[in-house]
Amino acid sequence: MKTITIDIVLQGIFLGVLLGVLVVAYNKLVIGRFVKALIKAEAVHPNFAKTFNQLHVKKTFLMSFALRNRGTLRKFVYEPDGDDRKGSFYIPEDKLYRAGRIYGGKDVDFLMVAAVLVVLFIFFTLLLLYVPVVISQVQGFIGVK
Repeated sequence: MKTITIDIVLQGIFLGVLLGVLVVAYNKLVIGRFVKALIKAEAVHPNFAKTFNQLHVKKTFLMSFALRNRGTLRKFVYEPDGDDRKGSFYIPEDKLYRAGRIYGGKDVDFLMVAAVLVVLFIFFTLLLLYVPVVISQVQGFIGVK
């Protein structure tokens, strides 16, 4: 049976934080751009629904994935009924505030995400290098083997 070491715990924490940063980046960079465009265009009713072209937002694979029928984004973004309105979207007024809080907010750009990832990598590298040394020194100081 493999023992759990401080290195394994720190690596797990790093991977968790890294995944969290990537999820936030996805929500802000990909989905957030689309949601903000809908809010700005005041697409709050099926009659005011907008297409990607009208919003000047590029439809990518990630956007299509986010807008799949059972996706989380579908709790906020709707398509009007009828085949003639297919491909246009709106956010009902009662969902605007929550959609804005989750996907809106301050702008995040790719450079900011890259900088955060670099800082996290440096921070966790230093932790992996020095925490085990500090722990062994403390154990030696207090007489624990």
